[in-house]
Amino acid sequence: MIKNFVIILYAAVVFLMSSLACAQTDLGRVNHPLLSGPIGYGFDDVTRVVEYGTLKRGFGGFSGEFLCNEKKKCSDNIPGFKGGKFVAEGKLTEISYRNDKNPAGEIAILRSYENAIKQIGGVKLSATDSAAFGSHLFYIEKVKTWIVLHNLNNQVYLSILEGKNFEQLVTAGQLAEQIDKQGFVNLNVNFDTNKSLIKESDKPAINEVVALLKDDSGLKLSVEGHTDNVGNAVANKALSQARSDSLVAYMVAAGISSKRLVAKGFGSESPISDNRTDEGKAKNRRVELVKIK
Repeated sequence: MIKNFVIILYAAVVFLMSSLACAQTDLGRVNHPLLSGPIGYGFDDVTRVVEYGTLKRGFGGFSGEFLCNEKKKCSDNIPGFKGGKFVAEGKLTEISYRNDKNPAGEIAILRSYENAIKQIGGVKLSATDSAAFGSHLFYIEKVKTWIVLHNLNNQVYLSILEGKNFEQLVTAGQLAEQIDKQGFVNLNVNFDTNKSLIKESDKPAINEVVALLKDDSGLKLSVEGHTDNVGNAVANKALSQARSDSLVAYMVAAGISSKRLVAKGFGSESPISDNRTDEGKAKNRRVELVKIK
């Protein structure tokens, strides 16, 4: 009993700390449009949305690897995985439910969500023979959404990742083809808010650019950062320049001559979509690789 209480308490603390660590919006006690809580369970906390996050295996974001087969990592042909690790990112919603008086039981909760997710076109990705207790990963192809059910019996956490903008890693050959056709290509990288530090999850995409430059010794690129119009225009331009500088520095460190690369930051000066909508702002936050003639 004490052991279970410690696990639950630790889960709650980690859940709170992980939420506070990211820029988030508290929506109040509301269900996600795709799924609700188990019958008889009430909200344990407010529903939280992180504009750009990812999923973790474990309670409340406690780090760990997903296993798509017993004791085996998920292969790269499983949606959202690269090198055995989950790499998809997108809008992340976290909801917690609780029933201390009459919990349904771990198996009943798992089967209920399995059936509900199946009815909306989802499949289970994590090991089918794993225990009902713990974390279970699902995927809904038609809306490119991943769901983690954190099943604690009297407590249930749902982590729902809407990855509509998720793209498989673009290869050097595909980059070359796009640059030849249109003279530029969008680089699929995502910086943390107000940061210019390159994340580990983005390095494979940048390495493909390095491979492209090594394959074509005559190619020169302008690395151009752009933002939406939220915040101070001067600060946005400085931030976009810092991000472009970071990308160029990374590629130079990987063996590309600095004479073949130029870093430019345009801030919000060159939008490609309407900044009045969230979708438009997301499109405007981008890094472009432009061929220098």
